[in-house]
Amino acid sequence: MGKMVTEFTQDSHLQGNKYFRVVHGKSDKAHSVGLHRHDFVEVFWVRNGGGMLISSGKERYFSKNFLYISRPNEVHVLEPERNSTLSFTYVAIARDVFEDFMNVVLAGEEELYRNKFAGISLKLSPFETSFLDRAAAELAWQNDSRMAIMRFLLNLYWQIKNAFVSALPGDMPDWLSDACQRVRNPENLSLGLNKFREICGKDMSYINRAMRRYLNCTPTEFINDARLRYAKWLLETSSFSTGEISEACGFSDLPYFCRKFRDKYDCTPTQYRRDIRSDSVGGDINTEYKMKNLRKISI
Repeated sequence: MGKMVTEFTQDSHLQGNKYFRVVHGKSDKAHSVGLHRHDFVEVFWVRNGGGMLISSGKERYFSKNFLYISRPNEVHVLEPERNSTLSFTYVAIARDVFEDFMNVVLAGEEELYRNKFAGISLKLSPFETSFLDRAAAELAWQNDSRMAIMRFLLNLYWQIKNAFVSALPGDMPDWLSDACQRVRNPENLSLGLNKFREICGKDMSYINRAMRRYLNCTPTEFINDARLRYAKWLLETSSFSTGEISEACGFSDLPYFCRKFRDKYDCTPTQYRRDIRSDSVGGDINTEYKMKNLRKISI
């Protein structure tokens, strides 16, 4: 780490934007910027190519579908392999926006996952990379909207938290692993079993046998579990009504949703939300306060 470290500023990378900027780029070893740091946060993922990530004095090899989220002023470099071209996308995010997200939106989250979100590097699935590509494309036409970048970060956090709390067996076939990851995405949860079967592209009896073998559950049980965890997350972080959350998670019958939620978490959705708010005392920020502030910083 005795090499020269290049300094980049938020103004140079946001180029007149206040909140964020989306960049698609390519690089090779000859054009690498080398060790550098900056006062903004960078969400960086690799679409093609590979190389070495050096971050805070540690080295890690990376390849296609690799995600890295920098900390402000963290010395790092993603060095492409020799004789190869690195294709990537990154979202440069203003430091105050990221701090608001961490301190307000994620105020009630477990410290373990909050810490993992800043300064993380991990391998994504092809589906998760395509999800980020699509999210970046949507961001690019959002006209530097603070609400848009908050929504992007919220969805990204949900994806990363899912990766840690819902690890899948390493010997699971790729087709089934991909389907399980994809169906947990909020846009697919509401479509349920039919979407899962479509993603798998296989006979339902074959899917059932594979789910029993690798996860010891049925596809319906797996989907309902993912729906309930997403519902729990929405109860913690949104002001949506119980009925709206039930519908968003794919439960068409509200009493059934409440019964399944109680079976899993030993309380109704209403009781869970009330307990979350009443437990937030002293220096903690409760859900209602958090959502009010999210609306303020989204203007």
